[in-house]
Amino acid sequence: MKKFSTVLVYSFLALALAFGLVAMPASAADHLDAPGLTPPGGDTRLDITDVYVFQSPTNPDNTVLIMNVNPLAGVLNDGTFRPGNALYAFKIDNNGDAKEDVTFRIKFSRPDASLVQRVTVARDGGVDNDLDGAMRNPIAKGKTDQDIAIPGGGTLRAGVMDDPFFFDLDGFLALDFCATGETRPNFFARLNVSAIVLEVPSSWLGSNNIGVWARTVANGKQIDRMGRPAINTVFIPNNPLEPTGTEPSMKNKFNAARPRNDQKRFRAEVVDTLKIFYVDDDETVNALADILLPDVLTVDTSNPAGFLKGRGLADDVIDAEYALVTNGAVTTDCVSNDSDFSDSFPYLAPKN
Repeated sequence: MKKFSTVLVYSFLALALAFGLVAMPASAADHLDAPGLTPPGGDTRLDITDVYVFQSPTNPDNTVLIMNVNPLAGVLNDGTFRPGNALYAFKIDNNGDAKEDVTFRIKFSRPDASLVQRVTVARDGGVDNDLDGAMRNPIAKGKTDQDIAIPGGGTLRAGVMDDPFFFDLDGFLALDFCATGETRPNFFARLNVSAIVLEVPSSWLGSNNIGVWARTVANGKQIDRMGRPAINTVFIPNNPLEPTGTEPSMKNKFNAARPRNDQKRFRAEVVDTLKIFYVDDDETVNALADILLPDVLTVDTSNPAGFLKGRGLADDVIDAEYALVTNGAVTTDCVSNDSDFSDSFPYLAPKN
């Protein structure tokens, strides 16, 4: 094992390169995770920023699934969801094979003059059966910015809400890491996202121990997908100078891939990054690669604990992943949650 100071320097350098220091300063979790810190597919409305799954604080028999898209909603975009042939989906694997057994699909109409959209939610199983954008087995309809009751005990709400992610992005980009006991500002304070909040009976998901990921689809193709925070951002290499018409970058390949193929297609990238921090500790590197891939958020719906048994809104995933990825060289960004979450649906804070 190299000396701690050497590991620390390489850790900072590699993380800096992984996040992309020379690009627009808005990437973390999964915000703007295509090459050059652009939105996947060139459309912020299809850019998944974060996925949260947790036991409902008001009903322990329910599970809450949240997909946030549209980074800097109201600044980079008008905060609406993409209509037409686009579709937003939650995928649930309930037997551990990284293939979806249950799918919730959400589709939006064109916005009216007040930016209100009609919303339809559907539920079924199957693999990749939502690429055509069709809404089979619809279970509820309503409008954005309204609670939509789903027969059987579910509720859906979609609209612009506070971005719950918290991180000292400015300090990270300057390689100015904080000291123990220090307090740093949250770069994402007072920013908004477009959120899809779905609460359903946990029995609908088929098992207490599930894997969850979200994806966006348009024109018959998967545009973005996300399970755990920062997998693409940290571990998949960026090519900001990719020439037009060349083979897709690794980041675009990752966004378009299925979790069931992650170990085969992307394990080498994860291992290469981890080796910077863990050097010759192959046992730990391989164990961590098995945790990080496939990019599926593991959830115990019977347990209110957060990350890695799900992900709650206030979970400090940056601190957890700093410590894991850097082998303890960095353990915190000294930022705490500053959003005013609610204990009742839809749980996210109102838009700023």
